Parts: sequence; structure tokens; C-alpha cells
Amino acid sequence: MSRGARPRRRAVTTLLALGLVGPAGVPAAAAPATQAVSVGLGVETLRLPGHERLGLVGGSLLFDLGQGLWAGPVTYGAATGQRGGFFVGGVELQRRWALGEGLTLAAGLSLGGGGGAAAPVGNGLMLRPAAALLQDIGPLQAGLTLSSVRFPGTAIRSQQAGLLLAWHGRFDHWPLARLGERVAADQRSGLGFDSFAVTTAQHQAGRAATGPQRFQLVGARLAQRRDAQGSDWGLEAAAAAQGSAAGYMEILLHASQAWAVTEGLSLGLRGAVGLGGGGGVPTGGGALQRLDGTLSLVLQPGWRVGAAWGRTHGATPSLHARRAELWLAADLEPAALPGTPGRTGTVRRHTWGGALLHIAPTLRGDGSRRAVDALGLVLERAVSEHAYVTGQTYSAFGGGAGGYSIGLIGGGWASRATPAGWLAGAELLAGGAGGGGVRGSSGALLMAQAWAGRHLGSPDQQLRLGVGALASSAGGPARPAATLSWTAAFGQPGP
Repeated sequence: MSRGARPRRRAVTTLLALGLVGPAGVPAAAAPATQAVSVGLGVETLRLPGHERLGLVGGSLLFDLGQGLWAGPVTYGAATGQRGGFFVGGVELQRRWALGEGLTLAAGLSLGGGGGAAAPVGNGLMLRPAAALLQDIGPLQAGLTLSSVRFPGTAIRSQQAGLLLAWHGRFDHWPLARLGERVAADQRSGLGFDSFAVTTAQHQAGRAATGPQRFQLVGARLAQRRDAQGSDWGLEAAAAAQGSAAGYMEILLHASQAWAVTEGLSLGLRGAVGLGGGGGVPTGGGALQRLDGTLSLVLQPGWRVGAAWGRTHGATPSLHARRAELWLAADLEPAALPGTPGRTGTVRRHTWGGALLHIAPTLRGDGSRRAVDALGLVLERAVSEHAYVTGQTYSAFGGGAGGYSIGLIGGGWASRATPAGWLAGAELLAGGAGGGGVRGSSGALLMAQAWAGRHLGSPDQQLRLGVGALASSAGGPARPAATLSWTAAFGQPGP
């Protein structure tokens, strides 16, 4: 076995054991169970070959597993330098020790897949062991980090110091035994987001742009309302859905304010900051800002449609662009009474977890054909006993396709579980993909798969094996694909 294959096999084994850890094994209680979470934001500067520097921003969502262990998904992206569009997604396992006087020592390992912006990342597998010393400041923790970033099989081996800011929160969730029941709580459950929106946008750069001037984006947005007057904040991500910019991706933090014009109709403003790049779109370091005017219309209780018009600004002419967006949003957790923080609704099944994706040999930019291996995050929300909606993201870590990423949204159907815990289903998803020199499965993408699964000891944990195909707007035949996923399920009130 080659040196490059050993760390890759160890990474796959660890990811299958960990998945993306969520709230599993909750007791059947009359009130929601609570699990501690820690949301982190860090900055550091990597040293790449050739004395190049890359400013990296990292975000993490870690769940308390008990006995000092924390685990969950992490994302890293370029913010300064010349590698805008460099993104890595993965999972982190961390051990924490309380030192007294509000001091905490944390040591962990992140495993991820990604790349982009022509960074020499090889297969795309990233290993990042790190240690942090954190000081409590109210509900926050702030401190210093020491980390080592490696992409096995490449010349990227960087050690650096950084800064980390973390926020402690709680994850409330209901047992699956209460699915279908009406419940009430004094605050939001889950991660506290109130709505989910599917978005499609057009990016129109000025004539001075050196990359694609006009391309379409598809994405999703999560928002948490701050008051009854229309103030909210949240996260959003989008990817290019056409070949000329396939591989371009954005991840942003937004805040907005809306004002009612008539019943059900509102106007507003939304600002966002974040990272973007890839797909042949020159973005400099990758940092970008956006300001939009918004229009929102309530279709029926719990459902809204809207539009936005504004401008994106970044470090290059390609990010000085006009932007138009359409979106459809659904409430995730209805408010108990207007203007109150309480929540009420019917307990719905939600799942999330980690997945491995294998795509059959695919055409590359150099004319060769090789298979692609990617790791990802899977989210699902039940809309009935059998139907569900799902969002999935994947980043390559094998097959010499570092930087290749996929983002998909769609729906599926699942059977009832047999007494032995077996079940089956199928799903159809659409989205965008690109990067990593992959041509055969880039641009706008459709994915269809059938799957078989089994409960792992209890209904809240499940292992699935799926087989299907990917069809791309880039042309050519559909590529066979297979997925292996682990998911954890929990209850959350919904409409």
C-alpha cells in the first residue's frame, strides 16, 4: 500500500465511525432533551509551496458527547491571498480539559476533503491536528490555536498559530416516540433556525471581468428571526449551475430587515459577508460582500416567495456584479404566538449525518477518466410518514480531484421499517457541481438513487447503501454512483 493510500484509508474508517455526530439515543421524555453545542469561528494563515500565504477562515459546530469529547462538522475557506474559492468540508473530533479559572485546553483532529482555485491539494484529503487554549468570556470563549495542515501526497505541510472565538449554545430535540404529536416549548429547538429557503440567482459581472461574466447560482438559506417585525440573520450557500462557471461556490452570513407594506407583503434590505470563488471566476482572496433589496409575499401560512435585487462586491472585477434572486421559503418551526419566543407544532422526523460518495470513472480536463471519491453532509426533513426533503453536499478526497464539490437539493420516499429494522427508499436531487478538473459531472447536475438501510440498534441511527447515477449539463452519459451514509434522527416541531 502506498504512503498516500494509508492516511486516506484511516480517514475513511474514522469518518464511517463518527459520521457527523448529532443528537442520537435521546430518551422518551415529556419535554425536549438538551445537548450542549459549541459554534466556533477561527482564522489562521497557511504557508503554501513557493512562500505563498493563504488566509483561512474556519467554522465548526461541535456537539458534546460527554466525558470531555466533542464532535461535529467543520468548514474552511480562503479569505485572503490569491486562492479565492478554496474550500474544505469535513468532521472534527475534539477532547477538552477544564484547567480552572475559566480556562479550557482543547486538542482535536479535523478530517476533510476539498481544495479549489488551482491549489495543489492532490486528492483533496486534508488532515488538521490542532490544540487551542480558550478563556471563558460570558457565553463566549476566545483564545489561541496551534495547528498543522497537511494534504497527504502533496507538498502542503503548514504549521501556524491562529485565533479562535467560540459560542456555547444548546440543541433541544424531541424523542422519535413523539413523532406526529403536537408539542409546545418555551424556545426554539434544533439549532434555532426558523425557516429554510431554496434560492436561484443570476450573477452579472461588469465588462472588465476576466472570468465568466454571467452565470446562474442555485442554493439554500437558513434564517433565524430576531423579532416579530421582520429582522433575521442566518447562513446561506450557493453554487454555479452552468458549465462556464462550474465549481464556483459561495458561503455567507447574512442579516436582513423587512417592513410590512400590506398584509402578507413586505419590502426589506439584506446584507451579507462571506467567501466565494472557484469555477474559473477570479476572486482574489475570496472575501465578498453583498447588499440586496428584497420583496416577500406570503403564499399561505408557513410558505413565502420572494425576490431580491442588489450588488456583490469583492477584490476583483468578477465580483463587482449585479445580482437578481428568486426564492421559496418554508417555516421550520412555527411560533406559538406572534411576538413570543415560544414554539409549537407537530413533531417531525429530522436526520443528518455523514456520507461517502463514489462516482464511476469520469472525464477530466486532461482527457483521462478516473473515479471520484467524496465525503459529505446529508440533511433530511420528513414531510409525511414516507416522503422527505433532503440537502446534500460533497467534497472530493480521492481520485486526484481535490477541489471538486457537489451541492444538491431534492426529495425522497422511504418505506416503513421491518421488525428487523430494514427499510428501503429512493430519491431525486438537483444542484450544481464543479472544480478539481472534473468535466464529466460538472455544471447543473441531477442525481437519482435507490437505497437500502438498516437501523443500528435503535430507530434514531441508520446505515444506508445507495446506488444510482449522476447526469450533468456538461453532456455525456450519466455516471454510475454509489453512496454509503450514517445518519442520526431526532424530533423537531414543524408546521
